[in-house]
Amino acid sequence: MIRLSPIFTIVSLLVMTTGLLGCSEAPDDWEEAQAETKTNIEVEPPAVYGPRVGDVIFQSSETNVLIEMIEGSTGSHYSHCGIVDQVDGQWIVYEAADTVSATPLEAFIDRGRGDGFAAYRLNPAYHEDIPTIIQLTKTYLGRPYDFRYRMDDEHIYCSELISKAFWRSTGETLGKPVRLGDLDWAPYEPLIRELEGGPPPLDREIITPIDLALAEQFEMVHARDFEVTPR
Repeated sequence: MIRLSPIFTIVSLLVMTTGLLGCSEAPDDWEEAQAETKTNIEVEPPAVYGPRVGDVIFQSSETNVLIEMIEGSTGSHYSHCGIVDQVDGQWIVYEAADTVSATPLEAFIDRGRGDGFAAYRLNPAYHEDIPTIIQLTKTYLGRPYDFRYRMDDEHIYCSELISKAFWRSTGETLGKPVRLGDLDWAPYEPLIRELEGGPPPLDREIITPIDLALAEQFEMVHARDFEVTPR
Protein backbone atom coordinates (compact mmCIF):
# COMPACT_ATOMS: atom_id res chain seq x y z
CA MET A 1 0.00 0.00 0.00
CA ILE A 2 1.37 3.42 -0.94
CA ARG A 3 1.83 5.83 1.95
CA LEU A 4 1.07 9.32 0.80
CA SER A 5 2.20 12.63 2.20
CA PRO A 6 -0.02 15.56 3.26
CA ILE A 7 -0.02 16.89 -0.32
CA PHE A 8 -2.04 13.84 -1.35
CA THR A 9 -4.47 14.41 1.53
CA ILE A 10 -5.12 17.85 0.11
CA VAL A 11 -5.68 16.32 -3.31
CA SER A 12 -8.10 13.75 -1.93
CA LEU A 13 -10.20 16.41 -0.21
CA LEU A 14 -10.35 18.60 -3.27
CA VAL A 15 -10.94 15.98 -5.99
CA MET A 16 -12.50 16.85 -9.32
CA THR A 17 -15.65 18.75 -10.09
CA THR A 18 -17.51 20.15 -13.07
CA GLY A 19 -19.91 22.92 -14.11
CA LEU A 20 -23.04 23.41 -16.14
CA LEU A 21 -26.18 25.47 -16.10
CA GLY A 22 -29.84 25.27 -16.88
CA CYS A 23 -32.22 22.38 -17.54
CA SER A 24 -34.71 23.92 -19.95
CA GLU A 25 -35.18 22.67 -23.48
CA ALA A 26 -32.97 23.91 -26.31
CA PRO A 27 -34.52 25.50 -29.39
CA ASP A 28 -35.77 22.73 -31.69
CA ASP A 29 -33.99 24.14 -34.73
CA TRP A 30 -30.45 23.99 -33.30
CA GLU A 31 -29.45 20.66 -34.87
CA GLU A 32 -31.28 21.54 -38.09
CA ALA A 33 -29.38 24.82 -38.31
CA GLN A 34 -26.09 23.00 -37.78
CA ALA A 35 -26.92 20.41 -40.42
CA GLU A 36 -27.99 23.02 -42.97
CA THR A 37 -24.87 25.14 -42.51
CA LYS A 38 -22.68 24.32 -45.50
CA THR A 39 -20.35 27.32 -45.31
CA ASN A 40 -17.63 28.28 -42.88
CA ILE A 41 -20.06 30.57 -41.04
CA GLU A 42 -20.45 29.20 -37.53
CA VAL A 43 -23.97 28.91 -36.12
CA GLU A 44 -24.12 30.22 -32.57
CA PRO A 45 -25.27 27.71 -29.94
CA PRO A 46 -28.58 28.43 -28.21
CA ALA A 47 -28.45 30.84 -25.28
CA VAL A 48 -30.01 28.31 -22.91
CA TYR A 49 -28.69 24.78 -22.57
CA GLY A 50 -31.28 22.06 -23.13
CA PRO A 51 -29.72 18.85 -21.81
CA ARG A 52 -30.18 15.55 -23.59
CA VAL A 53 -29.35 12.07 -22.38
CA GLY A 54 -25.84 11.21 -23.52
CA ASP A 55 -24.49 14.76 -23.60
CA VAL A 56 -20.95 15.03 -22.24
CA ILE A 57 -20.18 18.14 -20.23
CA PHE A 58 -16.70 19.58 -19.76
CA GLN A 59 -15.58 22.23 -17.33
CA SER A 60 -12.74 23.56 -15.22
CA SER A 61 -12.71 22.19 -11.70
CA GLU A 62 -11.96 24.38 -8.71
CA THR A 63 -8.21 24.79 -8.53
CA ASN A 64 -6.09 22.45 -6.41
CA VAL A 65 -2.77 20.68 -6.94
CA LEU A 66 -4.37 17.83 -8.91
CA ILE A 67 -6.33 20.15 -11.18
CA GLU A 68 -3.25 22.30 -11.74
CA MET A 69 -1.44 19.16 -12.88
CA ILE A 70 -4.23 18.10 -15.24
CA GLU A 71 -4.65 21.52 -16.81
CA GLY A 72 -0.96 22.37 -16.84
CA SER A 73 0.21 19.08 -18.33
CA THR A 74 -2.45 19.14 -21.07
CA GLY A 75 -2.21 22.88 -21.78
CA SER A 76 -5.97 23.09 -21.41
CA HIS A 77 -8.57 24.23 -18.90
CA TYR A 78 -10.66 21.11 -19.67
CA SER A 79 -10.12 19.31 -16.37
CA HIS A 80 -13.31 17.36 -15.66
CA CYS A 81 -16.26 15.84 -17.48
CA GLY A 82 -19.40 13.77 -16.96
CA ILE A 83 -22.22 12.26 -19.00
CA VAL A 84 -25.86 13.36 -18.71
CA ASP A 85 -28.82 11.10 -17.94
CA GLN A 86 -32.40 11.63 -16.84
CA VAL A 87 -33.80 9.53 -13.99
CA ASP A 88 -37.39 9.90 -12.77
CA GLY A 89 -37.62 13.23 -14.53
CA GLN A 90 -34.48 14.61 -12.92
CA TRP A 91 -31.33 15.53 -14.84
CA ILE A 92 -28.19 13.95 -13.44
CA VAL A 93 -24.55 13.56 -14.44
CA TYR A 94 -22.52 10.38 -14.03
CA GLU A 95 -18.99 11.37 -13.07
CA ALA A 96 -15.83 9.91 -11.63
CA ALA A 97 -14.96 12.12 -8.66
CA ASP A 98 -14.25 10.56 -5.25
CA THR A 99 -16.07 7.57 -6.69
CA VAL A 100 -18.11 7.03 -9.84
CA SER A 101 -21.47 8.47 -8.85
CA ALA A 102 -24.62 10.20 -10.04
CA THR A 103 -24.74 13.92 -9.28
CA PRO A 104 -27.70 16.28 -9.83
CA LEU A 105 -27.02 18.44 -12.85
CA GLU A 106 -27.29 21.73 -10.97
CA ALA A 107 -24.92 20.52 -8.25
CA PHE A 108 -22.49 19.41 -10.93
CA ILE A 109 -22.65 22.92 -12.40
CA ASP A 110 -22.21 24.69 -9.09
CA ARG A 111 -18.93 22.90 -8.36
CA GLY A 112 -17.30 24.14 -11.55
CA ARG A 113 -14.95 27.10 -11.73
CA GLY A 114 -16.98 30.18 -12.56
CA ASP A 115 -19.99 28.02 -13.44
CA GLY A 116 -18.56 27.76 -16.96
CA PHE A 117 -18.99 24.66 -19.10
CA ALA A 118 -19.25 23.28 -22.60
CA ALA A 119 -21.71 20.58 -23.64
CA TYR A 120 -20.87 18.13 -26.41
CA ARG A 121 -23.31 15.83 -28.17
CA LEU A 122 -22.63 12.65 -30.10
CA ASN A 123 -23.25 12.84 -33.83
CA PRO A 124 -26.60 11.41 -35.05
CA ALA A 125 -24.89 8.21 -36.25
CA TYR A 126 -24.36 7.28 -32.58
CA HIS A 127 -27.71 8.29 -31.09
CA GLU A 128 -28.96 4.70 -31.11
CA ASP A 129 -25.94 3.73 -29.01
CA ILE A 130 -26.68 6.21 -26.22
CA PRO A 131 -28.94 3.94 -24.07
CA THR A 132 -26.25 1.25 -24.10
CA ILE A 133 -23.52 3.79 -23.34
CA ILE A 134 -25.51 5.00 -20.34
CA GLN A 135 -26.10 1.46 -19.08
CA LEU A 136 -22.41 0.63 -19.41
CA THR A 137 -21.47 3.84 -17.61
CA LYS A 138 -23.64 2.76 -14.69
CA THR A 139 -21.73 -0.52 -14.36
CA TYR A 140 -18.83 1.52 -12.96
CA LEU A 141 -20.86 3.17 -10.19
CA GLY A 142 -19.04 3.01 -6.88
CA ARG A 143 -15.55 2.52 -8.35
CA PRO A 144 -12.94 4.72 -6.66
CA TYR A 145 -11.24 7.57 -8.47
CA ASP A 146 -7.96 6.72 -10.16
CA PHE A 147 -5.26 9.19 -9.11
CA ARG A 148 -2.72 7.27 -11.19
CA TYR A 149 -4.69 7.50 -14.47
CA ARG A 150 -4.45 3.89 -15.54
CA MET A 151 -6.80 2.22 -17.99
CA ASP A 152 -7.78 -0.73 -15.80
CA ASP A 153 -11.27 -1.13 -14.34
CA GLU A 154 -10.38 -1.20 -10.65
CA HIS A 155 -10.16 2.59 -10.40
CA ILE A 156 -11.74 5.06 -12.86
CA TYR A 157 -11.08 8.68 -13.77
CA CYS A 158 -13.56 11.03 -15.45
CA SER A 159 -12.68 10.90 -19.14
CA GLU A 160 -11.82 7.19 -18.90
CA LEU A 161 -15.36 6.49 -17.66
CA ILE A 162 -16.96 7.95 -20.78
CA SER A 163 -14.36 6.64 -23.20
CA LYS A 164 -14.71 3.08 -21.90
CA ALA A 165 -18.50 3.07 -22.00
CA PHE A 166 -18.41 4.31 -25.60
CA TRP A 167 -15.82 1.74 -26.64
CA ARG A 168 -17.71 -1.13 -25.00
CA SER A 169 -20.87 -0.06 -26.81
CA THR A 170 -19.51 0.73 -30.28
CA GLY A 171 -16.07 -0.87 -30.49
CA GLU A 172 -14.70 2.55 -31.46
CA THR A 173 -12.23 4.80 -29.70
CA LEU A 174 -13.68 8.08 -28.43
CA GLY A 175 -10.84 10.58 -28.32
CA LYS A 176 -7.15 9.92 -28.83
CA PRO A 177 -5.15 8.46 -25.90
CA VAL A 178 -1.80 10.16 -25.28
CA ARG A 179 1.39 9.07 -23.52
CA LEU A 180 2.14 10.72 -20.20
CA GLY A 181 5.63 11.35 -21.58
CA ASP A 182 4.14 13.39 -24.43
CA LEU A 183 2.40 15.75 -22.00
CA ASP A 184 4.07 18.61 -20.15
CA TRP A 185 4.60 16.38 -17.12
CA ALA A 186 7.98 17.58 -15.83
CA PRO A 187 6.74 20.53 -13.70
CA TYR A 188 4.48 18.08 -11.85
CA GLU A 189 7.01 15.30 -11.33
CA PRO A 190 6.98 15.55 -7.50
CA LEU A 191 3.20 15.08 -7.40
CA ILE A 192 3.30 12.30 -9.97
CA ARG A 193 5.96 10.49 -7.94
CA GLU A 194 3.83 10.93 -4.82
CA LEU A 195 0.76 9.47 -6.52
CA GLU A 196 2.72 6.66 -8.19
CA GLY A 197 4.95 5.78 -5.30
CA GLY A 198 7.79 5.78 -7.81
CA PRO A 199 9.06 7.35 -11.04
CA PRO A 200 6.62 8.79 -13.60
CA PRO A 201 5.32 6.05 -15.95
CA LEU A 202 6.07 7.97 -19.13
CA ASP A 203 4.77 5.23 -21.44
CA ARG A 204 1.36 5.09 -19.74
CA GLU A 205 -1.48 6.00 -22.12
CA ILE A 206 -4.12 8.38 -20.82
CA ILE A 207 -7.35 9.75 -22.28
CA THR A 208 -7.38 13.35 -21.05
CA PRO A 209 -10.54 15.50 -20.89
CA ILE A 210 -9.36 17.75 -23.73
CA ASP A 211 -8.47 14.78 -25.94
CA LEU A 212 -11.91 13.30 -25.26
CA ALA A 213 -13.60 16.61 -26.15
CA LEU A 214 -11.76 16.73 -29.47
CA ALA A 215 -13.18 13.35 -30.55
CA GLU A 216 -14.55 13.43 -34.08
CA GLN A 217 -17.80 11.81 -32.90
CA PHE A 218 -18.75 14.96 -30.94
CA GLU A 219 -20.23 18.31 -31.83
CA MET A 220 -20.25 21.17 -29.34
CA VAL A 221 -23.86 22.26 -28.73
CA HIS A 222 -23.55 24.79 -25.92
CA ALA A 223 -20.93 26.80 -24.07
CA ARG A 224 -21.20 29.34 -21.28
CA ASP A 225 -18.33 31.29 -19.75
CA PHE A 226 -15.97 28.65 -21.13
CA GLU A 227 -13.32 29.05 -23.81
CA VAL A 228 -13.92 26.18 -26.20
CA THR A 229 -10.86 24.57 -27.77
CA PRO A 230 -11.48 24.19 -31.53
CA ARG A 231 -10.91 20.84 -33.22
